[in-house]
Amino acid sequence: RNVASSSLVGVEGGVSARQRRIVISGAGAVSPLGVGVGPLLKGVRRGRCEGARVPPPGRAGARGRLVAPAPARIEGRDFPPNAWRRLDRCSRMAVLATDEAIGSAGESAASVAEAGVVLGTMTAGIVPLGEMLETLFAQGPDAVSPMVFPFTVQNAPASQCSILLALRGPNLTVCQMEASGLGAVVAAATLVREGVVDAVLAGGVDEHPPLVGEAWRRLRITAPPSDRPAWRGPFDARRRGFLPGEGAYVLFIETLERALARGARPWAEILGAAETHAPGPAYGWPEGADEPARAVALALGRAGFSAGDLGYIAAGANGSHRLDELEARALRLALGPALRRVPVSAIKGVVGESGAASAAAAVAGALAIRDGFIPPCAALGEPDASLGLDYVRGAARLERVPSVLVNALGTGGSCVALVLSRLGP
Repeated sequence: RNVASSSLVGVEGGVSARQRRIVISGAGAVSPLGVGVGPLLKGVRRGRCEGARVPPPGRAGARGRLVAPAPARIEGRDFPPNAWRRLDRCSRMAVLATDEAIGSAGESAASVAEAGVVLGTMTAGIVPLGEMLETLFAQGPDAVSPMVFPFTVQNAPASQCSILLALRGPNLTVCQMEASGLGAVVAAATLVREGVVDAVLAGGVDEHPPLVGEAWRRLRITAPPSDRPAWRGPFDARRRGFLPGEGAYVLFIETLERALARGARPWAEILGAAETHAPGPAYGWPEGADEPARAVALALGRAGFSAGDLGYIAAGANGSHRLDELEARALRLALGPALRRVPVSAIKGVVGESGAASAAAAVAGALAIRDGFIPPCAALGEPDASLGLDYVRGAARLERVPSVLVNALGTGGSCVALVLSRLGP
């Protein structure tokens, strides 16, 4: 493969050889497993599901929905108390994950002052907006605190990361429904490769607003409460819906030249990516497998890879009968018979489904390359043999992982694919 001339997300052909090599040098996380990459890594390797019941809004005695919640209290002891107290919960998760990503890369906020922030989200701002509107309608505009308004928009978490960590680079928010987190990673890598900035903190953040959960319950697309404790996860033959999740997952992305100059040991290299859009309903998964397959094929082509080069596929499957089947068809279409020899895993049985979950898959993929393991699919009891995939189940496979294809699909049609690799010559 010719790394110097491979494109990332641009059109095929005509790619400048001056494009820079991009690596992942650290990560941060707030997940249903706890605060930090350590708990996430432990849970992903074990394939442990952290589902819990949450009562529906206004119905405390009713049977709760199944959710994979992040810690209720998010503490920020290293930040000014007054500034931290004003933050909404989604911004707190984002700031903690971003701060950890900087530290795990061997950097400090001062040394990365020119770095950018790109976060993907599906639900940021919904909870503060709901609280503000409730106060407005119940008590009038004079009762609404002006301190709440800055957190009612989706770019609040990314903005607060830059404000509290004094990061002066580009600040962007990506909204692509369930593919938002991975879309943000691709956007950040493109910024670095094109020379806009040398380092970016990128990933996803989401919390689970009760009203969104109630809407999903009425659409009958989430796992029924009766499934706990035996929820059927991604690729299970008896799957009946996804487990909503929440958390923040952030990668430290920089040029290889920058990483080597400061003596860092990158976890993985970003070699190729692609984004396409598939026709389909606004609140449903794409109707056909052609565009999801095209995103995968383009990402592999831009990385200079074939299916046989892949260590494993980090699938976007979440336990929805429709999505899991659609993704399997897309992978078969893109990779052909070689797919049967490529292990497939999905971590949404651990972290749940959210706009941030695809970024969690990218974090897990980078860790797998760094540490040499393939994570199992959590909550996979009876594999769906009709999908024709080599599922990783039960326990992590301990082996050298040369590369990972991270895949994400979003309701409304977003298709995102990213190829990570061990650092080559």
